[in-house]
Amino acid sequence: MSNQEGRLIAVSFLRIHDVITRGVSVSMEATQAALQQGFEDEKGREGFFNYLRALSSILHSHHLMEDELAFPYFRELLPQAPFDVLVRWHEEMVEMLDEINRAVAACEQNDQVEVNLRRLSDTLARLDDSWQPHIQMEFDEFIALADDLISEEEQLRLVRQFAEHGQQHSGPPYLTIPFVLYNLPPEERAVLARAMPAEVTQHLVPVVWKEQWASMAPYLLP
Repeated sequence: MSNQEGRLIAVSFLRIHDVITRGVSVSMEATQAALQQGFEDEKGREGFFNYLRALSSILHSHHLMEDELAFPYFRELLPQAPFDVLVRWHEEMVEMLDEINRAVAACEQNDQVEVNLRRLSDTLARLDDSWQPHIQMEFDEFIALADDLISEEEQLRLVRQFAEHGQQHSGPPYLTIPFVLYNLPPEERAVLARAMPAEVTQHLVPVVWKEQWASMAPYLLP
């Protein structure tokens, strides 16, 4: 993404898409490992479910932001773009997230764990199949065009608005903020961290919240 640093809208969308893409991929691998080997210990079990819970929250909040803010804004600029198709895709993925959340809740309660892990695996695979073409369509139809349509000042305003909306509709923050930061490689993480309040990145995440998200560490980037 370094060659797109001036493209504020594009970079912000690509960054969260990278986070979610890795989140889905890691979740699929972790679910297969849980099916084949079980969980090493209670902490590993907790980390697995926390990671899935954070993924679900971040993906839902991202799509909600698009439905409520990004798509209406870009419809005015690109009335022929397939936003109705993208919204229907979101609706289908909401159902998948509901299935994931139900499977996680059942596993946490030790209710037919193997059955629900298999359901989880199947749903994550369907989510992955939908996610990749979905974000490609978004990029082709409006994200890649933003720089030609919107001034840098307006892009900055939108990026801030989108970020605030996402923060308001995701949580708990002690899981979702580390999830976003540590599903990015160090260089990208540092760029994103600079846009966050220092209290969050220098105190809350590494100190106050550390015990609450540390179980996810095996699934996160160093």
